[in-house]
Amino acid sequence: MNRIISYCRSHSDLLVFITLLIGSGVFSHLLTSDYSLDGGRKQVALTAKLLLAVSYLMSFGLILLYWEEFKKKFTSMSWLWVALFLWAAISLIFGQFNVYTLMRLVGLWGCALMGVMMFVCTRNTHQLVMILFSVCLTIILINVLYLEWAVLSDASARDVKGVFVQKNLLGHVSFLTLFISAFVFMNKVGMYRLFSIVIFMCSAWLLFLSTSMTSNLLIPIALLAVFASRIVSQYKKGWVYVGVAGIMGAVILFINWSELFALIGKSTTFTGRTSHWAVYWNLIEQQILMGYGYGACPIVEKQNYWLTAGSHSGYIELLYYIGLFGAVMVGAIIVMTLNNWWRIVKGDGLELEASFLFGFLVVFLALNIVETYMLSRSGLFWPLFVYVTLQLSWLNKKKQLG
Repeated sequence: MNRIISYCRSHSDLLVFITLLIGSGVFSHLLTSDYSLDGGRKQVALTAKLLLAVSYLMSFGLILLYWEEFKKKFTSMSWLWVALFLWAAISLIFGQFNVYTLMRLVGLWGCALMGVMMFVCTRNTHQLVMILFSVCLTIILINVLYLEWAVLSDASARDVKGVFVQKNLLGHVSFLTLFISAFVFMNKVGMYRLFSIVIFMCSAWLLFLSTSMTSNLLIPIALLAVFASRIVSQYKKGWVYVGVAGIMGAVILFINWSELFALIGKSTTFTGRTSHWAVYWNLIEQQILMGYGYGACPIVEKQNYWLTAGSHSGYIELLYYIGLFGAVMVGAIIVMTLNNWWRIVKGDGLELEASFLFGFLVVFLALNIVETYMLSRSGLFWPLFVYVTLQLSWLNKKKQLG
């Protein structure tokens, strides 16, 4: 047994890589030729569900393997996460309870375990970035091999989906690969830099072919967030410069909202999402405190079938699922995370790590305005959010302990 434990710990990077790759959901779409509609939501194939279950179990096993590190890194943030997931279960019991919502709750817990596993099984963010780089590299290569050369080489191609069920998913993965590749380039030398440039270019091309406007808008948001973190960390009054620039930028955007959307060829309805939000908000108002239970789906008439596609906003779905009580818990996690970043951003040797964590946090919060990655059951965005909150809390605790 000791040999097995020693072997697993010495190859933990590989095990984390496999777990994240399986849990990313890329195989879910590869293995699903026909999406059935059960329990009010599209269902992936049984094989795909079993693969996701494997990633959850591997995450749990790796946490047990690093149990001493888990206990050492436990902070007040961890208790908030425990409270949130318990509340998700309570909301389900008193809400829309059935076999489908129960399975979704298990998926939520399992996907969160992936984030905890990343936190426990890596020494620092630099190590995790390299593992994520390998995962994203593999996903990009799978998409490149999946697509026909005629599509890949056609600059006029539009709405390319790759292995995913919709173009935005390819766009989001491509953006995440761009983000991680940029940090690999800044943090490594030699062959790693060369690989990061190649993968950066491949993912940029797939992002272009996907024509995912949301993903394209995330690029300037990420750049501004990382730039802001660097300014705050390097200049004594950096927070003043960032604050003033942020307020001015927000005012300019607010005044020129319609013109900005017209410039990028979009309407202020966010491609029809506002009508979804309005209907969901009417439902939320009826059960604002408790919500309808995690994984619940609106019971709709045939003419409103489109509601089963989801709310298309992580914040709207958060309120619909677990109500105001749950939203307050998530809000507390976000506020504490920002406070922890503020406390460590000027730490010696933490500038690059702080900028990566803050950059992803801002991107995640922005993305959930129009997409539903909050309380997700697969993919990399939700586990990474869990990781960022735990890692910043741990870094702040280490700084306080000296």
